[in-house]
Amino acid sequence: MEILKEFGIQPTLLLAQIVNFLIILFVLKKFFYKPIIKVLDARKKRIEVSLNNADLIEEKLAKTEEKSKLIIQDAQTNAKNLIDDAKKEAEYVVEKSMLDARQAAEKILSDTKIQIEAQRLAMQKRLEAETLDLVVLVVKKVIGRNLKPKEKQELTSSAEREITKQIQ
Repeated sequence: MEILKEFGIQPTLLLAQIVNFLIILFVLKKFFYKPIIKVLDARKKRIEVSLNNADLIEEKLAKTEEKSKLIIQDAQTNAKNLIDDAKKEAEYVVEKSMLDARQAAEKILSDTKIQIEAQRLAMQKRLEAETLDLVVLVVKKVIGRNLKPKEKQELTSSAEREITKQIQ
């Protein structure tokens, strides 16, 4: 004990301090250490749950990105198909329009030919009628000098009938 006295340590005080330390240790363990451990455990569990959730979120994000890429590819494919279909439809419409225009032009040409032919026939009949009138006048003048009026009339009428028959 002499050593303790040389260092200035009193055994009763040392024993009182050890008892105080053990009491404080017991109180801290009972009232503070266990709640702190519980809080730390709860926090540790929340962190683990958060990490698991973060992993799940990353997986879902990766799947979502893959799905969005597939959706974009599908949309691009559909858009390309729509454009191709629209081009085909446009080509069909152009071809049909050209065919319709060609048919309309041919019909107009055909109708015009028919009209021209009708006009030609009408002019031919008019020309024939005028020619007939001229022939009648010429015949009257030629025959009028040598024939009697009654013979002239008969000849003129018969010539007119024959010419009319030939024209029709």
